Amino acid sequence: MRNVTKKIAKDGTVSYLIRVSAGYNIQGKQIKKSKIYKPSANMSEKQIERELEKQVILLEEKVKQGYCVDGNIKFADYAEKFMQTKEMSPKCRERYNDLLKRINIAIGHIRIEKLQPIHLQEFYKDLRSVISKRTKQALTDKTILHHHRLISSVLAQATKEQLIPRNIASRDYMDAPKLTKKEPLFLNDIQARNLVSLLLKEEDIRIKTSIMLLLYSGMRRGELCGLEWKDIDFINNIIEIRRTSQYISGQGIITKDPKNQSSRRALKLPKEILLMLKEYKQWQIQERLKNSYDWHNNINIKVIEGNSFSIKTIKNDRIFTTDDGNQISPDTINFWLEKFREKHNLQAFTPHSLRHTNITLQIASGVSLRTIASRAGHSQTSTTSNIYAHAIQTADELASQALDDILTPKKYGKIL
Repeated sequence: MRNVTKKIAKDGTVSYLIRVSAGYNIQGKQIKKSKIYKPSANMSEKQIERELEKQVILLEEKVKQGYCVDGNIKFADYAEKFMQTKEMSPKCRERYNDLLKRINIAIGHIRIEKLQPIHLQEFYKDLRSVISKRTKQALTDKTILHHHRLISSVLAQATKEQLIPRNIASRDYMDAPKLTKKEPLFLNDIQARNLVSLLLKEEDIRIKTSIMLLLYSGMRRGELCGLEWKDIDFINNIIEIRRTSQYISGQGIITKDPKNQSSRRALKLPKEILLMLKEYKQWQIQERLKNSYDWHNNINIKVIEGNSFSIKTIKNDRIFTTDDGNQISPDTINFWLEKFREKHNLQAFTPHSLRHTNITLQIASGVSLRTIASRAGHSQTSTTSNIYAHAIQTADELASQALDDILTPKKYGKIL
């Protein structure tokens, strides 16, 4: 079935409503797909007739291929379906839901087949004037890029399902928002040594041990919170990263596998750090005895199962805990570090800054990039080299200078 209806607007503009049949639904009702064709003002009747026939054939062909071209699916509606069916980590889902709040306000009302690059470009332009409720500052380039990547993922899925013929957010149709690369915040060797000196005098053993571990291991704060005593090999001075803790809004603290397969790793640490851990373990045992009535000998952990969660009761073996032995949120590490920084009036840095410091100091010391990537839990050395390009360049310049000092004959002076 095909039907073409001529429509004349009040201003005299002519358009044609094209309808074709797409079969019948399970109730036996005919499914109709439609589109609007607007001919150019200078076209003759014969040209319009030929073009109309062409448009009808194109519509029929798209219907045969399974495209939903009636334009009835708005971006917000399809994005909701995308979130319900797409597998992703809980943290990623939480992040996407936050991004969609802004995205849907801007383009949620637009039908996905009507969405154009200009809509997205205007949206990204508007985002640059948005102030984050969390940071009280303008959105970063990286946050704006995350909005674009989510939109592109939604449209890519719609393309895969043949709801639209193309993903207009892909690089074939538009440029992604530009990302101004920022060097990671880290401590230099003098600042790092000063930090260690202050930590060794710290009376709160939880603060001392946790921050020293972050600095010497380069692990992520979630990995630190997920550590258990069975992960520690005191004989060989090795710590294994096997799990991570995350806080998810509305879900609380969850326990999950590390970020990727490469993030499951074993780290060799200096003997002094393991001795500090032994001291901390003895302190924790005393705390457990002191608070025996309130101490959680077993803890309930929330783990991921598909797109949902389940609760498991396990023997409490966590290294860093609350005062009554329960698991801690990664934000607790930030609180401990902030407390320590304010106490000693130190410059601003975060738990992740200590990870950057660890990696940067290794680069400066000439450790191979492959080894650094392995210890950091990066799946590829390119990840490490991209993040720490400036540190690598600086180390390369120092290496060049060292060779110059060694090889250049003094009588020739510096080579010009």
